Amino acid sequence: MSVTQGRKSMSALEFNAASVATFLGVKVMAADMPEFMQVHAFRCARRVYDDVLIEKFSSKKMAHDIKKEFDKVYGATWHCVVGTSYGSFVTHTTGCFLYFSVEKILVMLFRTQTPAVASS
Repeated sequence: MSVTQGRKSMSALEFNAASVATFLGVKVMAADMPEFMQVHAFRCARRVYDDVLIEKFSSKKMAHDIKKEFDKVYGATWHCVVGTSYGSFVTHTTGCFLYFSVEKILVMLFRTQTPAVASS
């Protein structure tokens, strides 16, 4: 399955992830992901972060919402880690890794492939 499956339309601005990141106050630390997917992640994270005005911020909610959105749009096995300080060492599918910050919140989003299980 292609990582772009499910994507409907993109504006010209969406192709420039750096411009969108600057506009949304996002800083990218590491990326191995198409720009349109990066923009999607930035917007998801910013939307949850901005909900702080309505309800108390929850890193668990942000991780949940981003993961579920990416599972829905790009297929299953996405993982999302959100917090202010953590270490990690992960294996990801090529083209499916993004590490960025929104304000002081760090977000690591990546996809893994699940191996086929042999039937007996």
